[in-house]
Amino acid sequence: MRESLGSEPLANLEEIVALVVERVGNCYEKLGLCCSESISYVLSQAFGSGLSGRDAVQLGAGSCHGMGGAGCSCGALTGSVVILSYYLGPHGPDGLQKEKFQRCIRTMHNQFRERFRSTCCRILSEKVKDETPGSRISCKELTAGGAEIATHLLLEARPGLARRVDLAFLRSRQLSV
Repeated sequence: MRESLGSEPLANLEEIVALVVERVGNCYEKLGLCCSESISYVLSQAFGSGLSGRDAVQLGAGSCHGMGGAGCSCGALTGSVVILSYYLGPHGPDGLQKEKFQRCIRTMHNQFRERFRSTCCRILSEKVKDETPGSRISCKELTAGGAEIATHLLLEARPGLARRVDLAFLRSRQLSV
């Protein structure tokens, strides 16, 4: 670990990612937040977006269950895109140039599709006919995976955010928004 200017040491990239993944999974499982709400809440709070917890959850609300229950784009993917857009979008003060931003979002999409074989909620959550343990990806796994990819991309694009990460929030077991 590197030392921060404050009293607490800075976490390394892998520790930050692991803490994000754990916190997102806990919020999904124990708070009843959907995939996109969990991702937008945890990443916005972890990296100091300035949004209240409720506002951050609201950002992800429309993507639950494949865009309002339509079963289309997986909310773990779209929630990740929303939060990446918040931090990296070309219209923000610290935003990326449009082409670089588009590559980042395309990378998010492609890595998610490569890892989970689809981006469609309906396909990802479909029960397999002869379902055996481990034959279906759970929504919690998709949520954790989306958050993991998004955190890597966010910190690659804006490495300075690692110095601002709220480790106390990520390590907290308090589960409320």
